[in-house]
Amino acid sequence: MGAGLDRLYRIRLDEAGLPGALFEPDPPADTASSVCAGEEPPPGGGRPPGVLVERALERIAATDGEIRAWALVDDEGARAQARRAAGGRLRGVPVGVKDVIDVAGMATGGGSRHLSGPGRTRVPAADAGSVARLRQAGAVIVGKTTTHEYALSGITPPTRNPRDTARIPGGSSGGSAAAVAAGHVPLALGTDTGGSVRIPSAYCGVAGLVPSPGRLPGDGVLPLAWSLDRVGLIAATASDLTGSAVALGITAAADARARPAGFEGLRVGVPRGALDEPIDPGVAAAVEQALAAVRDLGGRVVEVEIPHGWAAVAAGLTIILAESADYHRERRGPGLEELFGADARAMLGLADGIPAGAYVRAQRVRQALRGEALAALAGADLLVTPTMPCVAPRADEVGDGMVPVGGKEVPMGEAHLRYNVLANLAALPCGTQPLGADHRGLPIGLQWVAAPGRDGALLSAMTTFASHGR
Repeated sequence: MGAGLDRLYRIRLDEAGLPGALFEPDPPADTASSVCAGEEPPPGGGRPPGVLVERALERIAATDGEIRAWALVDDEGARAQARRAAGGRLRGVPVGVKDVIDVAGMATGGGSRHLSGPGRTRVPAADAGSVARLRQAGAVIVGKTTTHEYALSGITPPTRNPRDTARIPGGSSGGSAAAVAAGHVPLALGTDTGGSVRIPSAYCGVAGLVPSPGRLPGDGVLPLAWSLDRVGLIAATASDLTGSAVALGITAAADARARPAGFEGLRVGVPRGALDEPIDPGVAAAVEQALAAVRDLGGRVVEVEIPHGWAAVAAGLTIILAESADYHRERRGPGLEELFGADARAMLGLADGIPAGAYVRAQRVRQALRGEALAALAGADLLVTPTMPCVAPRADEVGDGMVPVGGKEVPMGEAHLRYNVLANLAALPCGTQPLGADHRGLPIGLQWVAAPGRDGALLSAMTTFASHGR
């Protein structure tokens, strides 16, 4: 962290206060007036609600002993919900909810011993806003999916990647991504602070969406870093993701529909240096092929400049660590510290070394990065990058906090945040979709980023690419 902070201080900034991005109102809504509006098919294909739920429960019972994507499964509660299922575009669709998001009557464990055990269990009386939105759309909450402790890292022990159970699913929404990839549920909620929806979605070969701030409620969620956290969706495909986003009122169906003319007239921006090493050769080749497909479909691929994009990882880590340390300060006294796992203690120990001035500096750099990202999006309709510079590493490769990327060992935080955290810092909608696999059959992800409030355009590009580009 020390060298990264030194580099932040070398960026020349205008004299200004804390970033206005923290305090901006929600973008103007282009959402549907009803969660039942729109034409995109929802996940589940309209089958009877009881059938969908029973299949989900059977699949979980058959395979989760190995994958371990679930912290809690409410079989009887899910069946009761299915019997009561009324209208809504997600009627009877079984859904998993990351275990940092409140579901009324279900314990919110946060992957932590702090929230389990006598006198410590947290059972909320009310649903988080995002869960209430799911219920309004007719979805059935099957249970809580695993998370890294308080979402503090990009791994999700003990969950394994359904594509190769010797490998990690990523995190911290690893349980949600694994549950979707394993076919347990067609849709799951996650949270994303620096990539925690997109990282596991890419590693597990599924699709993820982080909407514009304000498009999906953020209340009722255990925070990681309050100024960056957002709730997001994970689904098997871009089409399922789009149907779910329409059902939840995140965007209108007309805005998210696949483009009949492909990418004709669309400018797709690639940040300069996006494919620089270190990067797995298979990832770089897959993204080059994706860009060729965009051109073949009439799109114009343009290089864009984000001059201080290199600073996003250091600024993002500084903010995440500092805000996490503040949130957990009351859990670190005598008799409490040992309730944290070793890696969570290590993360919070790093946070102890961050001076207040460095946090303020990182927030000011954040504002500069937002301006640069918006300038890039003024010259392009969407930005595209790899989601991850590597495929999912084996569980035995990450014990020392390093990840193999392009034949080199890279700190996990650097590898996981490299392409992802800028969209959080700049408060931009973003998504990832499957981009085939490498020579070992391991999934690769393609990330799309849009201007604030352009969630529909983002999903339209993803569904267009899925239906025409691959």
